[in-house]
Amino acid sequence: MIPDGRTPVIVVTGFLGSGKTTLVNQLVRKESDSLVIVNEFGEVPVDHELIESSVEKAIALPNGCLCCHLRGDLEETLIGAAMRRRRGEIAGFDRVIVETSGLADPGPVAQTLYADQALARDFKLGPIVTVVDASDSGSRKVSGEIARAQIAAADVVVLSKVDRAADASNTESEVHDLNAGVRCIRASFGDVDPAALLQVKPGDHSFSHTPTHNSAIRSFALRFEQPVRRELLQQFISTLVDLRGPDLLRVKGFVPLESGMVAIQGVRHVFDRMRHAEGGEPALVFITNGVEKREVEALWQAMRRLGS
Repeated sequence: MIPDGRTPVIVVTGFLGSGKTTLVNQLVRKESDSLVIVNEFGEVPVDHELIESSVEKAIALPNGCLCCHLRGDLEETLIGAAMRRRRGEIAGFDRVIVETSGLADPGPVAQTLYADQALARDFKLGPIVTVVDASDSGSRKVSGEIARAQIAAADVVVLSKVDRAADASNTESEVHDLNAGVRCIRASFGDVDPAALLQVKPGDHSFSHTPTHNSAIRSFALRFEQPVRRELLQQFISTLVDLRGPDLLRVKGFVPLESGMVAIQGVRHVFDRMRHAEGGEPALVFITNGVEKREVEALWQAMRRLGS
């Protein structure tokens, strides 16, 4: 198997004031070989001045959010950074950390990486890290849908400001209501072991149940007992995207094919190409907006019967 040598892009998201910049500073301090891209919402860029990194390695994307018109700038920034790295114009970097605006849905960042073939040659999506303020649940209610989307998309959640929280377990329960299998790491002042964030892989979640809550967000797993045909899996994903693409907030995991295990990652209507994987639990984890487990299972069983 050819190892995947592409540079991972770690997305750090979280609602306004949750502590994203503090966490990024800690990561950069401990993992210095990082290219940092800061996205802000507002006319005057400020956050990139707070990143404790060399000037040539901190790139600000002002005046918008990555989920809308600045997606093009993200593509240009990453492609440009890869070219400058090859020419030796900037120091090498082992990872890219994208700090999104507190008002941004992280999903389109993943879509950008999946959909752009030029980017896919040099970069791959790493873990989505969502920072959640354990001391102030009220701030997330100001724009609840965005805050819930950020939590639902997470591969790992950092519970920040636990030193100020009376009981961080309430926030952890709130997170697991939206994203049942996600790991929560408690942190004060962004002090987190980088390996606990950077080494998270797609499909690391272990979903034992479907949480019940007032939100439309659902989380569940579709498990595979036997290897399946590649063509059948591709048709299943394509049909599901046609039917409910906008509501597929995250789809990730491992599926056993007749030729071996493959990793699957998707966000809404855009999926990365299937890639060989060393292993992992044979299951696809779905985080959706209103799509029920029974709908996905029924579609899969119907297509299996038609394809047999």
